[in-house]
Amino acid sequence: MGSIIFYFYKKTMKKSDKISVEQREMMVKLGKKLKELRLDQKKGYKPLADEMGVARNTYYAIEAGILDCQFSSLYQILLYYKRNHNITLEELFRDL
Repeated sequence: MGSIIFYFYKKTMKKSDKISVEQREMMVKLGKKLKELRLDQKKGYKPLADEMGVARNTYYAIEAGILDCQFSSLYQILLYYKRNHNITLEELFRDL
């Protein structure tokens, strides 16, 4: 299964860009963790994305595990959780 490659489409990617199964699994796990954090706050993804300064559709896609996010988007999300909830990068990526 490790040799299976997913094709991933987004505005900044070409059809030839590929993502491995392991990368895809990590993205899905990160998305689930972000969703848990959001639900703990009792917030919808749109208001939270606005607070973070991330496009709503980008945040939704990251949370759904369907977007290989750019570093700038991930940085905005991490900065939000560090400032508002004292969650470190290590805690966010633990068990991924």
